[in-house]
Amino acid sequence: MLSKNVDLNNTVILVTGAAGFVGANLVMSLLSEAEGTQIIGIDSVNDYYDVALKDYRLQQIDEMSKDNKNTWIFKKGNIADKTFIEEIFSTYKPRVVVNLAAQAGVRYSITNPDAYIESNIIGFYNILEACRHSYDNGESGVEHLVYASSSSVYGANKQIPYSTDHKVDNPVSLYAATKKSNELLAYSYAKLYNIPSTGLIC
Repeated sequence: MLSKNVDLNNTVILVTGAAGFVGANLVMSLLSEAEGTQIIGIDSVNDYYDVALKDYRLQQIDEMSKDNKNTWIFKKGNIADKTFIEEIFSTYKPRVVVNLAAQAGVRYSITNPDAYIESNIIGFYNILEACRHSYDNGESGVEHLVYASSSSVYGANKQIPYSTDHKVDNPVSLYAATKKSNELLAYSYAKLYNIPSTGLIC
C-alpha cells in the first residue's frame, strides 16, 4: 500500500475527467504503453468546454482501444454524485486513481461559485472517501491517488518562477481556494488512512 513505485501493467486504473485534454491523452498513453490493464474513464461531459471536442476525444480512445492489449471502459457521470462514485469503485476496484475531473477557470468561479464547490470540493471528497473505503473487508485497495492541483494556488505570490517551497496560503480566487483545499484534504487522508497521494500543479 505504501510502495513508491506502482506497476501500471495488469492492474485497474481509474481516470476521472477522461474526456478532457489531459485525461484523454493520459488514457491514450496508457492504452499504448501499459499491458493487461483495465482503464476506467469517467467524465460528466459538461459544456464548460466544447462538448463536440470531448466527444471526438472519446471516439479517438474508442478506436484506439479496439484490438488493444488493454481494456477501456467509459462511464458518463459526475464525481459529485457519491452513489455513482461508490458504484464505480465497488464494481471495478481501481488500484490507481487519477483525478483530473474539476471545474476549471478562475473568472468563471466568480460568477458560478456553486459549480466549484460541487465538483472541486464535494467531488474530490467523494473520491477520497471511495479510496479510503477501498480497503474495507480486507481488500487491497487503492495503491496510489494522483490528482490535479493548479498553479493558481500560488495566488498573490510574486516570486517567479514558482517553487514548491513557496507559501500557497493566499488564494485570490475561489477556484484557487478549492485547489488548495484539495491539497489539504489529500494530505490529511494520506496521514489518517495511509493513502499515498501525489498532487500535480498544472
